[in-house]
Amino acid sequence: MLVCLTLLFGAMVPNLFVLAPRFLHQRGYDERDVGAIMGAYNLASLIGMPAIAWLVARLGYARTLAAGCLVAACGAIVFDAGDTMGAFALARGLMGLGFTAVLVGGAAYAAEIAPPGRLGETLGVAGVLTLSAQALGPVLGRGVLAIASWPWVFRTGIASGAIGAAIALTLPPVPTRARAEGGATGGAWLVLAATALAGLGFGAIWNFLADYAPRAGVDEPTTFFVPYTLAAVGTRLGLGSLSDRIGRHRAAIPALCGHVLALVVIALLGAPWQLALAGLGYGLCHGIYYPTLQAMVVERAGGHPGRAITVSTFAFGVGSVAAAYGLGPIARGHGYPLIYGVAAAAGVVAAVAIAVDRPGAARG
Repeated sequence: MLVCLTLLFGAMVPNLFVLAPRFLHQRGYDERDVGAIMGAYNLASLIGMPAIAWLVARLGYARTLAAGCLVAACGAIVFDAGDTMGAFALARGLMGLGFTAVLVGGAAYAAEIAPPGRLGETLGVAGVLTLSAQALGPVLGRGVLAIASWPWVFRTGIASGAIGAAIALTLPPVPTRARAEGGATGGAWLVLAATALAGLGFGAIWNFLADYAPRAGVDEPTTFFVPYTLAAVGTRLGLGSLSDRIGRHRAAIPALCGHVLALVVIALLGAPWQLALAGLGYGLCHGIYYPTLQAMVVERAGGHPGRAITVSTFAFGVGSVAAAYGLGPIARGHGYPLIYGVAAAAGVVAAVAIAVDRPGAARG
């Protein structure tokens, strides 16, 4: 429970800043500037991954969680005090670095304490409040903005990060397990490739749907995000043990196929009910395949969950960044539906990669 609460408060920081593009537009920045500022979040999370791995090895999981919350809070401080594009980009970069440390530290801690035979379930449940923050962050930000002002939205992020760090420091140390042979990947290259390809679809949604949906006749993108969050949380709570019971591959492949179908629906978007259906379907499938793929990497890492979670998170982040910077030009030249078609095709390749994967002794 303490891990989940830490993840909630740590994840709340960047999700409060989902509203930041509106603030930046009010400050006179155009779409290109806003994209560069907001994109610094994903870039910093990838570039900083080696430092996060170092933190996990040197400080342990709980202190890495605390450090991540504090770094994200520092990002909110810089954003609150900033008045230049460079300062705002630095702030977003600090949030990306801090949030990634929170994700890695929390998931690795959960992997260490997972009961035998329940790794997939534990990883899924640990991320429930992170998903909740995706819905609660923007709502809380709007509420604070309605009764106060932009600086108080940013200061709410500062407070959330500080609370998360304080909770993380109360976590008991996890027992050190005997480490088997193996590295950070342990023969999980196909799983990591599938994770990155799935991340491309995730990035296509989170980077472009808010702009695409109104052009497709759906004025409110929350028509997707609210059903997505509800389905993802419900899946992790109700079906969190699915891959533990039926096997990793048999859980991941259908979920990745559902991921593809949701992206196809978005590509053909023309009505609010379609977007809501896509949100439900994508939330259901993401809630299954993400912790399942993560568990597959952990199981092949020779007893090094910290490194395995770092590599898995990095792979998904590579896909998300590729979507942010690679699919944009395609959308400008050929329209948004095509990028969701590309992301769906990547999802098909991801499902095939898992289908041909041969885990050997690490079979789930």
